[in-house]
Amino acid sequence: MAIGNGTREEYEHFYFMLEAASAGLGVGIAPWPYVTEDIRFGKLTATLGFLESGHQYVALRRARSKRSSIFCDWIAKEALDFRDAVPTSSTITG
Repeated sequence: MAIGNGTREEYEHFYFMLEAASAGLGVGIAPWPYVTEDIRFGKLTATLGFLESGHQYVALRRARSKRSSIFCDWIAKEALDFRDAVPTSSTITG
């Protein structure tokens, strides 16, 4: 995909940048969680895939109760499933 040397636009919020990219006004760079649905439904493409950010998330809790353990186990599984769905440059075709 060739990208020309057009004018540079800066937007005050990711939402505006993503809408401009969706409208064909240029390209944008955004974190996977911000574009998940747009990519899934074909509104945007991730031609070069995504890079890991290196950020980590921690669930803090006062005491280990059965309910908090169930919740933390569930959220950890959801996070892994979400991470595994991120396209990388090796999984992008076309």
